[in-house]
Amino acid sequence: MNPRTRWILIALGVMVLILVVILAVWVTSKKAAAGPGEEPPKGPVVDGQVANAPKIGRFDLGEFVATSRDEELHYIKVEVQIGFLGSLEKELEDRKGELRDAITTILMKLTTQRAKEDYIDHFLHKDIEKQLNLILGTSTSESRIIKVFIPTFLIN
Repeated sequence: MNPRTRWILIALGVMVLILVVILAVWVTSKKAAAGPGEEPPKGPVVDGQVANAPKIGRFDLGEFVATSRDEELHYIKVEVQIGFLGSLEKELEDRKGELRDAITTILMKLTTQRAKEDYIDHFLHKDIEKQLNLILGTSTSESRIIKVFIPTFLIN
């Protein structure tokens, strides 16, 4: 056998051995992560995916038009929907005017540039969520607003 052929065969054998070891380590680590008697996890959890997530209710607060704090006249127009846990539907309906006023106040404090940045970075969503939970007095209870949706955002 040619010495060059022998080295090629040895290199191939070593590579196959390395692949077998890597495969064995991967399989055993999957089983070890699952624990004894359990199936290994099916795959990575997607961002925002929760096993047995509670049902989220949705409430539409409607459309808002507010003037910005810029020196020129600009309007900020948004549509706001909120996602909530628990039984807040009746209270949200009863206090809809108060909640709408709070959102209008938040919008009127923004310049057009700040409104764009806060919308993109979801700071506007968080500010609205925080203020509405503060008004409802539900910041840590089981029934609270957990998500603010802004499907429409326009600046004129």
